[in-house]
Amino acid sequence: MIWIRADANSEIGSGHIMRCLSVASALKKMGHPVCFVLADDFAVPLLRDSDMEYKVLGSSYDKPMEELPLLCSFLEAEKPAVFLADSYFITPEYIAAVNGYVKTAYFDDCMEANYPVDMLINYNIYGDNLPYAENALREDTEFLLGPAYAPLREEFGGKQAPFKECVRDVLVTTGGGDKYNLAGRLVEKALTKEATKALCYHIVSGAFNVHTQELKHLSAKHENVKIHQNVKDMASLMLSCDCALSAGGSTLYELCAVGVPMICFSFAENQKMQVETFGEKGLALYGGDYESQGDGLIDGCIEELEKLVKDPGLRESLCVKAMQCADGRGAERIARALCRFL
Repeated sequence: MIWIRADANSEIGSGHIMRCLSVASALKKMGHPVCFVLADDFAVPLLRDSDMEYKVLGSSYDKPMEELPLLCSFLEAEKPAVFLADSYFITPEYIAAVNGYVKTAYFDDCMEANYPVDMLINYNIYGDNLPYAENALREDTEFLLGPAYAPLREEFGGKQAPFKECVRDVLVTTGGGDKYNLAGRLVEKALTKEATKALCYHIVSGAFNVHTQELKHLSAKHENVKIHQNVKDMASLMLSCDCALSAGGSTLYELCAVGVPMICFSFAENQKMQVETFGEKGLALYGGDYESQGDGLIDGCIEELEKLVKDPGLRESLCVKAMQCADGRGAERIARALCRFL
């Protein structure tokens, strides 16, 4: 049995759970049972939809040290083979305590601490440039680094969006949550510009988006604004669009895998390095960072969208570079690596 410790809610969104679900699905296909361990029940509907087992600890997602006594009693009694953790609140001390019971793995994004794990995963575009090996607390830690390990769902493998000379449909996504209603505000701004006002906007409203009702009001006023909730086949939705406005996160690698040109932006600290690197490497147009620019991000993103709409050569160039970044098989690679501990 492989246990996965992750959470989702309106504060942290659903990115941690979603990338872990991709790995869990790959593990189950290989015949290995998986159980999610949650602080609370916010993510339970997502896990039920995916037919995943789960345990709820009844703890605070942002205070994981307090859950250790209960968690360790479960580990001692049930003896899982592997414990994969995915939370920015989990500390090296937490991992050290769990190490006494099980092989450990950790999803890392920013290298803000050194974790004494058996395996560390950072699939970000900058992951293999960070000095993990030099700063490792253990000599035997295995590192899975770079976008070859981007844990995308199986639906993203082997698909490519057809290239079109004209842009008609635009995907707008901000992940599981959107506390600033950036999706709605971006579309409202686009609707005021001559080059972008007639395009059809497909807004994905995540499971923890507190502005869904506002998005529905926007859609009711504009027939070219469509709201998508509980999307079961994100790859098909992406393939139906000609370009995308996307916040940082795993969605950027999904868009790469299917070859949809994009403008990327950030609104949380953990997205910033990824989004900036995507822009620097020419995998996407850089729209900005909300925490440092505020509403200037809205203007910047729509300026980049106007540029993308008017330049088919630019869109094609972005597609070619992006598809070299991620191939949709990262979750399978992580699952196979975890299986070596079984």
